[in-house]
Amino acid sequence: MQASKWGARLSWLLGVLMVLSASANAGQPALSDIERLTTEAEGLWLQGRSEPALQKFEQALTQVRQIGERGHEWQILDRMGRVSLEGDQFQQALAYFQQGLKVALDLGDRSAQAVELTALGETSNLLQQPQQAITTYEALLTLEEERQDLAGQWRAYYGLGFSHKANGAPAQAVPYIQRALELARTLGDQRLELASLQEIEADHAGLGDYAEVAQYSEAIVQLARAMGDHQLAADKLASSGYAYEQVDNFQRAAAQYDAALTTYRAVNDARGEWRILDDLGRLAMKQGQTTEAVAHYQNAFKLAQRAAFREGQVVALERTAAAYRSAKDYGKATQYYQQAHKAARDAKLREYEWLVLSDLGSMHGEMGNSKAAMAHYRQALTIVRQLGDKDAEKQLRDAMARVGKPVGSGAKPAQPRQKR
Repeated sequence: MQASKWGARLSWLLGVLMVLSASANAGQPALSDIERLTTEAEGLWLQGRSEPALQKFEQALTQVRQIGERGHEWQILDRMGRVSLEGDQFQQALAYFQQGLKVALDLGDRSAQAVELTALGETSNLLQQPQQAITTYEALLTLEEERQDLAGQWRAYYGLGFSHKANGAPAQAVPYIQRALELARTLGDQRLELASLQEIEADHAGLGDYAEVAQYSEAIVQLARAMGDHQLAADKLASSGYAYEQVDNFQRAAAQYDAALTTYRAVNDARGEWRILDDLGRLAMKQGQTTEAVAHYQNAFKLAQRAAFREGQVVALERTAAAYRSAKDYGKATQYYQQAHKAARDAKLREYEWLVLSDLGSMHGEMGNSKAAMAHYRQALTIVRQLGDKDAEKQLRDAMARVGKPVGSGAKPAQPRQKR
């Protein structure tokens, strides 16, 4: 009988406790609801719908703060930062990453702290705040050295190098990137090694140190081949050729250009092949080899025709004309300039059209034919006015002012504005 009464009382007590528990949790979000919201937000983000994704994450953040789940809070803040970053909302991203770092510090989660410091460094650079990025990466380096995380140290050193360069100090950047390269090789990570090599190459190029550029370009070629990236290998063979050309090692430059040409052909990159033929033509001209230069430029023209590369056709014809002009063969130079002008006009390449007309004006001035020179310059001037190119207009007016003056004061041939 007593046992029966005790059982009844226990059942009643458990019932009361359940009611009290339900009352205490009334209005509190469940973790499952938060996970549902974050899953929906991730899906929206994958669809490229960043604003709705952020709204879902914001709802999840509000709920997760109500239940005091700090680990989930950090994860949501980090995701919100990355969504904002992807949408080029850099200041907003910075704010989310700063909040995420505070939560990670409160949690004592050093791995999460490293994630947020890395993100803050990247975002500071995107906001063009390199000094702030440097401070952030220094903090990251200290943390990752304490954690003995080599990959994290690589991120810190690479970030420091990049940030010093962005801060206008490329010479200071180099030692940091060299240390990053050492760490990448210690880790045996080819992707990190490649990123480090490319950054060091760019740093030395910014310093005008082409001997070092050639060295690192060749190292990238070897690594690219090992990784099976033959397109990159071709690009860096071209870069090393250009670097050797800048230090007047023409034989080595020609060898690198030839290797690049073979590789571009193997990967069916017609424009890459065209650029190398143009490079080889320029290299031949530097050595006074007009016949060889013309052969390269004519091969470039034929290739541009096959590839329907209109700009390439115009430039190859203009280069051929300039080669003949340098040899004082004005008849052939005129012939190719006229072909280049027609090609530019037919393709409606107005910028190239005025450049060729300017070259014709310059050549006629060189020949002492002031009337023809002025006629070509005037045609070019009409085009640049239509284009609204004030710098080109000044260049042409200066050239026109020199027409008829003694030999030696003439304008140099205009050059198409191209990026390597």
